[in-house]
Amino acid sequence: MTIKSALIVDDSKSARIMLQRLLEKMNVITLGVESAEEALTYLENQHPDIIFMDHMMPGMDGLEATQTIKSNPKTQGIPTIMYTSKEGDGYNTLAMSHGASGVLPKPANQQAVMAVIDSLQNTAANDVPHKAPQMDTHQVSLEAIEKMIQQRLNNSVLSAKAEIAAGLDGVSHQLLQTQQERLTIAERNLKQQLTPIKISISELSDDGVLFKRLQPHMQKQTMVIADKISRQKVDALNKQQQAKIQAIEEQQNNLLLEIKKQSNSAMFKGMMGGAILGAAIGVGAVLFL
Repeated sequence: MTIKSALIVDDSKSARIMLQRLLEKMNVITLGVESAEEALTYLENQHPDIIFMDHMMPGMDGLEATQTIKSNPKTQGIPTIMYTSKEGDGYNTLAMSHGASGVLPKPANQQAVMAVIDSLQNTAANDVPHKAPQMDTHQVSLEAIEKMIQQRLNNSVLSAKAEIAAGLDGVSHQLLQTQQERLTIAERNLKQQLTPIKISISELSDDGVLFKRLQPHMQKQTMVIADKISRQKVDALNKQQQAKIQAIEEQQNNLLLEIKKQSNSAMFKGMMGGAILGAAIGVGAVLFL
């Protein structure tokens, strides 16, 4: 059988919508109701290929609704899958005892839904006639036992597939959650780093704030420039004084040289005069002799 229609019974709107989207991707027409009572009313005139039943709902719960569906000859052949967050072998056994054909864990994923559909492809919802033909009691018992065994095997395979799919989905969800947490932390750190920058930019757009921010720096630069100018003036004065001192020293040196020259010239003249005088005296003496 090809499953073309599904009834989703869940008081959670988000859970209904999520499962509806997964089924619609498989070309399954869906209808969602929010209570077991609505589902039973719907089933009085409609016959979907499969029913997905939530466990915990206001009023009649999912297990009671499933048992009611299975006790009704008109609907007992419709496979009913418990769509719930409850899991484990104990719950699977409990669900089967109330007539459920399998368990689809929440949150559902595409692989788990496909596993459920695949396990029911060969089981027709209308295979069980509304009114059973008259058969031998022994034959009916054997067929019932064979069908029960087959159903149990199908349910075991379905549960195993669903648990594996749920496990894989849980790992993927955990990895995604970890990645999202890392992105959230990175985003928060980035915002913390950007906040001072935004404040600085906002403050700089205000001339008064900008002047206050720049005033200490301007004062410091002014002092540096003034100190530099003062040093330049001092250096210039020092150079001027050095030049004056050097000029004076040169004048003194020139004067000393001039004095020495004059002194040497006077001594030379004296010596010459003395020599002449001596020579004259010598000549006179000779003459007198």
